[in-house]
Amino acid sequence: MKKEKLFANSSYKKLFISSTAASFGDLFDMFAVMTLFTYVWHANSLWITLIPVAYALPSILLSQAAGNLADRYDKVQLMFLPELVRLLFTCLLFFTDEPLLALGVLTLRSMSSVMKVPAQLAYVREVVKEDQLLQASTLQNIMFQISKVVGPFLGAAALTFTTPKACILANAAACIISIGVLFSLKKSGNKTQRQAARAHQSKESLSNGWKIVFQHSILLRVVILFHLSYFVVMLVDAQISIFLRDVLPHHPEMLGWLLSGIGLGALATGVYLNRKNRFTIHLDFYHWDCFYLEGLYFSLAALIQPLCHAISF
Repeated sequence: MKKEKLFANSSYKKLFISSTAASFGDLFDMFAVMTLFTYVWHANSLWITLIPVAYALPSILLSQAAGNLADRYDKVQLMFLPELVRLLFTCLLFFTDEPLLALGVLTLRSMSSVMKVPAQLAYVREVVKEDQLLQASTLQNIMFQISKVVGPFLGAAALTFTTPKACILANAAACIISIGVLFSLKKSGNKTQRQAARAHQSKESLSNGWKIVFQHSILLRVVILFHLSYFVVMLVDAQISIFLRDVLPHHPEMLGWLLSGIGLGALATGVYLNRKNRFTIHLDFYHWDCFYLEGLYFSLAALIQPLCHAISF
């Protein structure tokens, strides 16, 4: 019997188009926001630091509630309505001219976006066959990583002949495409008993997950090291636009090239790890190796300033 291809599933194909458009729009928008704060409004480092907070804090606070909603209510509506709200806040962001108001709009928009992600994951589990779930999630992750490269790259190219707010309009256009595709998406109607019971097990599974982490020292070390390294990286990344503004005040497009390079590194790492069937190196060595690479990155970044001055000259 011939195996059905994943993209022969019209529901998944529409969802894939919608999520891809949203991913490209988000990266366009993030680059535009960083450029507005850094080069147009000349915000200080504190305001720049609050940008990733506005993006991430709603997800930290509301993810569990969003997961419960995704288990109890219609997934298509939970994807469609937040995308519509995201479009409204994106249009409002276009008319915002102050950093404080922009941060408020970003936070409210991120709150609406939190509801979409678990609904999207739950919908994929409903419409995709079990033996194709890994392929489906991998394809969406690859497109997200590609958008991290192409989005800022195209945004930087656009800045050579337009303004950062035009990139926000590009995100609005991506929202419209995503909304149009989601509007044509049908309910799956395949809710199983296991999925129905998940709504009552979410709190228990969360507590059990943390129990497993604290009962296994190696998992606890992985979690601590991951968050420590991620905190350091985000601390530096939040200030990289200030650094570029100081050394290259007339080249805002350089921020896009840098973000695109970071995305390219993440994509290359993801492809490499996906190609490996298993890890043969010791876990402790792997973690410390990652820290050494981060230290090398920060050391090389400190040497970039003379080169940037030469470019600006």
